[in-house]
Amino acid sequence: MNSITNPLAALAGLPLEEKAELIQSFYEDIIFHESGIMYSLMKIDGDQIRPFEPRDFEGIESFDFKGWRIKPKGTWEQRNNENSITTSGIYLASQTYRYLATGSEEAMTQTLKAFHSLDLIYQFGEEDGRPGWMGKPYGFKLSDQTSGDQYLDATWGLFTFLEIAPEKERKRAQEMLIGFADYWRKIDYTIMYVSVTWNNKYEEHSYNAIFMLINLIAYHLTGDPVYKAESDRFQKISRWKTETGVGGWKRKILNGERDEWRFNKLVEEHMRPTEFLCWQMTIHCKYTAVAAEIIHKLYPDVVSDTELVTTLETWWKTWHYGMDEDLLPYYFFIVDIEKDTWRPAPTTKQLPRDQWLMGKASLSYTSKKRWTEPLCRFLVTSVITAEHSTDLHNPSIDLAKRIMESVDKIRIKWQHDPDGKQIFPRNADLKSVLSSEMPASYLATFWRGRKQGYW
Repeated sequence: MNSITNPLAALAGLPLEEKAELIQSFYEDIIFHESGIMYSLMKIDGDQIRPFEPRDFEGIESFDFKGWRIKPKGTWEQRNNENSITTSGIYLASQTYRYLATGSEEAMTQTLKAFHSLDLIYQFGEEDGRPGWMGKPYGFKLSDQTSGDQYLDATWGLFTFLEIAPEKERKRAQEMLIGFADYWRKIDYTIMYVSVTWNNKYEEHSYNAIFMLINLIAYHLTGDPVYKAESDRFQKISRWKTETGVGGWKRKILNGERDEWRFNKLVEEHMRPTEFLCWQMTIHCKYTAVAAEIIHKLYPDVVSDTELVTTLETWWKTWHYGMDEDLLPYYFFIVDIEKDTWRPAPTTKQLPRDQWLMGKASLSYTSKKRWTEPLCRFLVTSVITAEHSTDLHNPSIDLAKRIMESVDKIRIKWQHDPDGKQIFPRNADLKSVLSSEMPASYLATFWRGRKQGYW
């Protein structure tokens, strides 16, 4: 079993490069399962960082896998592999940037290991008769669960890797990238996500950008016009070049639209008519930034120089929503569309189980808990924005530095309860969890910025 003596307390105050070296050292020691597939979230257990085990969920309100064709043995398997695709993709990008910045053989070794993790997950789909399917590998085996953002990170990692990949791995990476586009088109961009049907075909913001990216890479690699036609269809309904997800909700509210989650009984009594509950809206910045940059690189007629800059600047500017002065983002926060201000959501009572969003206990109440995914996403968005925007070049570098300097034993975790009252006891499994994104996102940002001479 992978485990390591906890090095996280040493992160605070380290210079950026020493922090990168420490993260690199402990991460590559723990993050790969013996199968070759990467873990994602891991348990911080006193002085150990280790995979989740059944004992970690005793007394916890676990998710009900009823109706799933392939069921994990328990929530510990779900937790260990919830973001293995994303983790593998970000880590692959980070080690590619590291290799481009240093030329080190150690970096090449890690890129090949990260690529192998993605390839193994891809093979599960092939063996199930679904080439192109990247299921979250719960228990390090096939599953029927995924999401478009998992594909975004896999695509980012694989496309970046093409620049340095040995011939055999380059051909396989190209095959996988084409397979992504073929599979999503085959299923008409519709999946069963946890317990709900999710039709991505009509997404307008970040997921629209993701599927444009996937199809345009396949078009670039094959020349087959079917992929360009798919991208064109998404482009016709897209809003992500000028409007963020937060902006989209502002527009919908002004038009009188309401949302089942953001306006349910749990929080509605705490909000004014001009407010909405913002949940995971700002973190979509990275999906859009990564997609826009690659599309621009391949097809500047689809995303022009001006459009790229506008897109990056528009999404980067959302970083302050939900972000406290201590650089610890709130998981739930309320935005006022008239004043363009935000405030933390209140800590509410828990809804009855039959009203839990997607059956998740963690989405059955709001609180003032914090989480670090916005930090991860704005690290990546900032280093991309700095490269393309003249006006935000210095502010983007400054924000990336601030976030990297802030990363410590708290900000490398997934979620944080600042006073011990924001994560309910029967949901305590959310505490003391290593982020599935921060270690690799820090490394990706550091090495890309080092390559560009930002630090």
